[in-house]
Amino acid sequence: MITLLYILGGIAVAGVGTLLLIFSLGQRSVSYQLTLRLLDAAGRPLSPQPIVVWDRSAGPRPHQPDAAGNLVLELSESFGSSALGPLRPGVFPVRLAFPALSPLYYSFEVQRSGPVPAYQIFNDYYTYGAGQWVGDSDARGFTRRHTPSTANGTVARAVLPRGGQVPRWQATATLRRTGNTPDGRRRYTLALTLQQSGTELVRAA
Repeated sequence: MITLLYILGGIAVAGVGTLLLIFSLGQRSVSYQLTLRLLDAAGRPLSPQPIVVWDRSAGPRPHQPDAAGNLVLELSESFGSSALGPLRPGVFPVRLAFPALSPLYYSFEVQRSGPVPAYQIFNDYYTYGAGQWVGDSDARGFTRRHTPSTANGTVARAVLPRGGQVPRWQATATLRRTGNTPDGRRRYTLALTLQQSGTELVRAA
């Protein structure tokens, strides 16, 4: 009987350990090659101009596209995961600024191939939360300039854009899995085309 109890106890401990291993959260990362293409409203390539890639921890990193106006970068993205997945991030964030066109900062979140829905716009790259959030927009105009009400009735409203004008983009992505890196991480290619779709003037209410 005592031997049986030891065996059952060992099985239970092993089972709990296995469940903890499966459901414990860790970090994964994927590698991807970003190819960025900028077009004017008529579909012609924009003249080569500086492009800033940014995030709140590493800050802004300026880059210069090639003679054809294309920018190719090697990037990686980390995300929470467990033994059961997910195996890739829910979105591939592409955070850009176009200093020759606007002082604003844009964040495009790519989930899959096809048109990219509304993107976020900010006045700076370092303010967390909605403190410098200008709004969410798509190719036709703003889709959101205030957040849904929280349980206590709090609503975050967008601020006025620096410069007063917001250049709009029509964003289209092609996202493909291309195998693994030598260290075992998943590898993808992400082609993002941004076509100008007008400028919106935002005034105080």
